[in-house]
Amino acid sequence: MNEARKGAGELVSDRKSTVWKPKLTASQQARVDALEVEIGRRVSALQMLRKEIGLSQAELAEILQTTQSNVSKMEAGRDTKIAVLRKLVEAKGGQLKMVAEFDGREIELAI
Repeated sequence: MNEARKGAGELVSDRKSTVWKPKLTASQQARVDALEVEIGRRVSALQMLRKEIGLSQAELAEILQTTQSNVSKMEAGRDTKIAVLRKLVEAKGGQLKMVAEFDGREIELAI
């Protein structure tokens, strides 16, 4: 093991893999935790919307003219394209709006 890393973390093993877990300060861990929450929020936007309007991945795939496998990949991705969300919302009779908010003032953006 590299001397600079010695004692700076630990190797955690299970039957499937070995992962190096760095030792973090409390502030570093708080930042990692905040980023995980943010990534989770972005990852689940399409999935949350799909579930909220009562669609399966297969039904969404039909609307988007793609495969269920691709829907799964889109839901697992970090950045759902606005065009995908708009197509889904419009297919279910809705209208997608984007609003920017500045100090309590809202501006609707064309998308």
